[in-house]
Amino acid sequence: MHTQSSHTYKPTFWDKIAPKYAKQPIKDPKAYEAKLEAVRTYLKPTDTVLEIGCGTGSTALALAPSVTRYCATDCARAMIAIAEEKRVGGAGANIEFDVADATHISSAAPFDAVLAFSLLHLVDDLHATLEAVYEQVKPGGLFLSKTVCLGDGNAAMRLMVRALRLVGVAPRVLFLTKAELRRALITAGFEIEEDRFFGSGVLNPFFVVRRPA
Repeated sequence: MHTQSSHTYKPTFWDKIAPKYAKQPIKDPKAYEAKLEAVRTYLKPTDTVLEIGCGTGSTALALAPSVTRYCATDCARAMIAIAEEKRVGGAGANIEFDVADATHISSAAPFDAVLAFSLLHLVDDLHATLEAVYEQVKPGGLFLSKTVCLGDGNAAMRLMVRALRLVGVAPRVLFLTKAELRRALITAGFEIEEDRFFGSGVLNPFFVVRRPA
């Protein structure tokens, strides 16, 4: 996989908050475990998987034992550095962590499945990201995502997020609705197989979509 050159790399918002992010507890552990179990039902031991926006690698380390090869990327070098530090006692031996943005085309493509959790509302260009994902999924393969759809939240919440961004506490966010995300997935060429929620996360739809064979 391709790593961004040190000559062109520019620290991101996520590089700056990586240490704090790594220490944050999972907000809803039961919902997180339910998501992992749901994802595992779609993966096979022979699969090769790409996770984009992998953060500090916790999900990658949890899911990698279910597949043969797991490529995990994030745009923040500091996030990937922390993910590498989590390899202890042989954990994650089949994971390749790398620095790349969501539209990067991996040299290891195509994959049986591509994963993106808590990412699509943060990308610069949703349609370009979905086009890159589609290109990297094998015909008949899957794209699994869980996305914050703040467009379905109340106005006060959106105002708060905008205010936090102005003071540098929050990143740029796309105020997607679930309906908009569904349309974008279909426009990219995917077929919807499942959408659901876990726990109380009614603004965080989990989509399972397939690239037609």
